[in-house]
Amino acid sequence: MNPPPPTTLARPAVDLSDLILGPLELEWLRPTGRAPGVLRAWAHGALGEAPTGPAWDVVRLPTGTAHAAVRQLRAARAPLGPVLATPLGVDFLLAPGSADGWNAPGSTRLPDHTLVPLPHPDYAELRHLGGRSWIVRPTGTQLTDGPALRDAYVLARTAAQEAAR
Repeated sequence: MNPPPPTTLARPAVDLSDLILGPLELEWLRPTGRAPGVLRAWAHGALGEAPTGPAWDVVRLPTGTAHAAVRQLRAARAPLGPVLATPLGVDFLLAPGSADGWNAPGSTRLPDHTLVPLPHPDYAELRHLGGRSWIVRPTGTQLTDGPALRDAYVLARTAAQEAAR
């Protein structure tokens, strides 16, 4: 008599966000269409990549002025989404379309479809990955409003210029 064929158990789909360091809030990332790839990269201790445009615009400010702009946004109780320190400056993730026509001296709006290297949200403060860390960690769906960032940046830049005189 032949033994019965081995039973194959279907493996449940695993949500990698639960395998990193507990559940993650990924609503800010899902609209990029890159969440599974980003989660795989994070699971391997690497940077994930997601494009600008479909889910958020990205504006890069100079590092010193960016920190002052974050303080201005918080003081104004304006929506403040993820803010990422990079080797080239500080990237603000903005509501889609809210950076259209961005024109502020010393800053840059990244073109749509630019891949942004993203560290796991636990990389914040002094903990960096590839020279990147979160100043404001991504949570939920909140993104920074472009006009509010422009106002905060102009105030911060003006204050810095006046202090330098």
